[in-house]
Amino acid sequence: MPALFYSIFISSVYIIHLIYALTIVIGFILIWMGYFAGWNWVKNFTFRTIHLAMIGIVVIETIFNIECPLTWLQGKLMSQAHLRNENMPFIAGIVNKLLYYNLPLWMFNASYIVFGILVLATWVIITPKLTRMRRRESR
Repeated sequence: MPALFYSIFISSVYIIHLIYALTIVIGFILIWMGYFAGWNWVKNFTFRTIHLAMIGIVVIETIFNIECPLTWLQGKLMSQAHLRNENMPFIAGIVNKLLYYNLPLWMFNASYIVFGILVLATWVIITPKLTRMRRRESR
C-alpha cells in the first residue's frame, strides 16, 4: 500500500485514541464542574453510562493485561509501513507524545485503575438520573 495511505490511517488511529482518552478525562472534569455549577446535563444517564463504560474498558484491559486495540492497531500499521517512532507521520508523532510518556508501565496501570475508581466513585456521589423521553403533543 502507498505510504500516504499508511500515514493518513496511522494518524487517524492516533487521533481516535487521543479523542477517546480526552473524552474520559474531560468528561470527568466536566461532571465535577457541572455538579458545583448546577448543570443538569452532567447527570444524564446515557452520557454517564458511556463515560463509565469507556474507563471501565481501560481498567479491564489493564487488570487482565489486554493490549488496547487502538495501541495494537497503531503498532501493526507502523510495522506494516516499516516505520518507527523516530520517523512516524507528523500528526501521529505529535499525538504519540501526548499519549505516551517515558514512564514505567506500572505507573500507567496504576493511574488507569485509580482513575477508574474515581469515575466509579463519582457515579455514586453524583448519581445520574434516568429520565424518560417526553412525547410532544401534536396540535
